[in-house]
Amino acid sequence: MKIRIKTIKLISLLLFILILSDRAVAFAYMGSMGYEGGISAANPFENNTYIYREVCFLTGTPIILEGTMTVKKNKKNEKVTTTYRYDLENAEHEASITRVIVMETTTETTENGQTTEKSKISKRPTEVVRIGNSVFTLANYEFTRSGLTDPQPAVYYNVGEYMLKKTYRMNSGGNITVEMTGNQYGYDQYWSSAKSGNVTVTILAEPVINGRVVEWGGTARIFASNVAKKGFEYIENEPYQISFEGGYVEKDYEESLLEYDALLPEFDKDGKPTGVLRNYSEKMGIESKPVLTRLMVPDLKHLEGHWVEEPVKILYSLGVIPGTGEDFNPERYITRREFTTMVVRAVKDIPEDPDIVTRQKVSRPSRTKTPEISPFLDVKTDDLFYAEIKTANNRGIIQGTGNAYFSPNRHITSAEAVTMLIRALGLEGLASYPYAVTPFIDNDDIPAYARNSVAVAYRIGLISGDSRGYFHPNKYMTYEEASVLLYELIKYMGEELVKDYRDRPLSY
Repeated sequence: MKIRIKTIKLISLLLFILILSDRAVAFAYMGSMGYEGGISAANPFENNTYIYREVCFLTGTPIILEGTMTVKKNKKNEKVTTTYRYDLENAEHEASITRVIVMETTTETTENGQTTEKSKISKRPTEVVRIGNSVFTLANYEFTRSGLTDPQPAVYYNVGEYMLKKTYRMNSGGNITVEMTGNQYGYDQYWSSAKSGNVTVTILAEPVINGRVVEWGGTARIFASNVAKKGFEYIENEPYQISFEGGYVEKDYEESLLEYDALLPEFDKDGKPTGVLRNYSEKMGIESKPVLTRLMVPDLKHLEGHWVEEPVKILYSLGVIPGTGEDFNPERYITRREFTTMVVRAVKDIPEDPDIVTRQKVSRPSRTKTPEISPFLDVKTDDLFYAEIKTANNRGIIQGTGNAYFSPNRHITSAEAVTMLIRALGLEGLASYPYAVTPFIDNDDIPAYARNSVAVAYRIGLISGDSRGYFHPNKYMTYEEASVLLYELIKYMGEELVKDYRDRPLSY
């Protein structure tokens, strides 16, 4: 009895969400939204530059301004200095914002491998807001932020909180103070990246009107989200006489969403509050220009019409399955070596923050080369897939079979394969402590080491068992089953995580 992995929806062409790794294109990394309650999307043709949009409440009426935000980070030791430059406008309201913020972030690695961060302003910020004849000049800026990053083998999860207080001088006389309290939560990985946050805004204005100070206040709540996306589109070849069939094109871009709900006073003709409060709400987004990349076209004519044809084509096109496809046998059992290689190629490396410049000392190379030592006694350094096995071991995706052995030629079981994927995601903690009970009829046959991982895999939709409710944990996995499982993993990393970080908060 074969395992039935969760049913694949092969009709959809736009499947995945991605972080760009081989181009200097920004993604929704910690801080790319800034801390002013706005949203951004990378300009793929200009390094460190984001298309940016935010809402301004200084006049008592929400005004949307858009333009560019540049982010440059310099890292030295455990300190990162970040410079944010904003150049925004709204021609209809004759409005503009110019702003420069420089902050320092220090990091510290805790005993469990997590990284804590603290940020503070390092230079006096500058900001000038012009709206019609009104000019608001920044007089005071207070900021504090803390964050936490939990690095897992395939995903870095992060959260952060910040408080911001700005006081402006008004050219007509008086001051206005804006306080913002926000949280940001997100993750970074190869197939997708997301950053979302909620911001509470309090406005207290003390303008001078006709020689007298007139107070008014308001509040607003902002939800902001940035995600980096990847889509795949299958393109048929129009010419008949061509050496290869149609193939996939990769589409990379970012999109952002901003939604606010504000409660602000109405004003009379002299600009004085009437005592009546008015509700404002709006939703808007930004999409960056896409970058297109052609993928390899594998040779899989012998799989035409097969139930795993589509996922196998995609995995070969992405280089997840080694080779070019002509010798692919869907019913062959897959070894631990082969599956590990495919997992490492599927999850890929977590990209670096594209805005960061690291200052490193140049050291002279050693004349003596240290010989490479394999982490496993039964995996030689000249093994064809040694690099992937070493990477999987270093990143904590695999742990071997005991006594420094990996058993690379042994066929992998369903329980082992699922455990490897959940370990890569770092989601073992979603299971009940100390051992979860899975919904499968053969729950008691699942090895103790794998039971929590199987429970989590079912919960997040990677597996669903067969038609009778069995998981078959100790059955050897075939190439077709492994291909579908990895296809589901990529879809999960690209689609489902985004829903949890962006769509779910909006539903509350």
